[in-house]
Amino acid sequence: MFFIIGPLHLYQVVLLIAAIVTIAFAYHRMHSKKSTPASFVLWIVIWIVLLLFAFKPDFSMPLANLFGFGRGIDLLVIIGLLFSLYLIFRLYIKFDDMNQQINQLVRELAIRNEIELEEEE
Repeated sequence: MFFIIGPLHLYQVVLLIAAIVTIAFAYHRMHSKKSTPASFVLWIVIWIVLLLFAFKPDFSMPLANLFGFGRGIDLLVIIGLLFSLYLIFRLYIKFDDMNQQINQLVRELAIRNEIELEEEE
């Protein structure tokens, strides 16, 4: 019912292997307390949806028609692009925050070292 009966395409096998590896990696990160259970569930949902679209491409057609796209793949590409842009924006924000924190830390260390040097003299 979920999977196609018959020969699998190469992209389906590659996507299935990638899903298993990514979910295992996400589980390991959650188990070692490097990420939250919510992010683990998010990755599982993302990969299940990708596998669903890979093994049942017609499943995306009603959703594509709802948003005005002619083909399901068009919708998936747009969603992937928007998701990628969102992640890039989040990374930019985190990078900018870290840059500001490093600048603040360098200023504090410079002031602290200047005070220590004045006390030694």
